[in-house]
Amino acid sequence: MFKYIKFVAVIICLAGCSKANNEPVLISFSKDSSQIYISKINEVGLYQIKKNIGVDSAYQSLVSVLQTPAENDSTTMEKEINGRLGMLGDILVFTPDTSFIKGKTYLIETVINTEFASTKDILTSKVGHKLKKQQAFLKR
Repeated sequence: MFKYIKFVAVIICLAGCSKANNEPVLISFSKDSSQIYISKINEVGLYQIKKNIGVDSAYQSLVSVLQTPAENDSTTMEKEINGRLGMLGDILVFTPDTSFIKGKTYLIETVINTEFASTKDILTSKVGHKLKKQQAFLKR
C-alpha cells in the first residue's frame, strides 16, 4: 500500500511540474534597434523581476548580450555588450551603454522562463546540472 502512495505522489508532483509555464520568452529589437525587448515572461518571474530589478544588482545578470564576429572572421571572439536592464510595463528592456552597430549580429542569452529539466528529462534521467539558457540571434 505504501509503495503505491509513493508512486502516486511522484506522479502528482511530475504532473504539477509539467503544468508550469515554461514557454520561451520573445526576444526582439525595439523599433529603432536601440534596445532589446524581452517579453512573454511568466507571471511569477515577472513579479520577481519587477519587485527586485531596482534593488538587487544580481538581477542585472539575467540577460547577457554578445556581439558575434562576422562569418568570415575567425580571429575575433564574441564581445560582451555592457548595459542595464529595466522594465517597460511587462517587458524587460536591455539598454546598451554604447549603441548597437548596424550590420552586426548579437547573441542574447537569458535564464528567464527556463528550467533544469522537463518532466520527460526527469523520467528518462537526463536531468542537467545547470539551467538551459534561451538564446536568440538578432541582426541590427
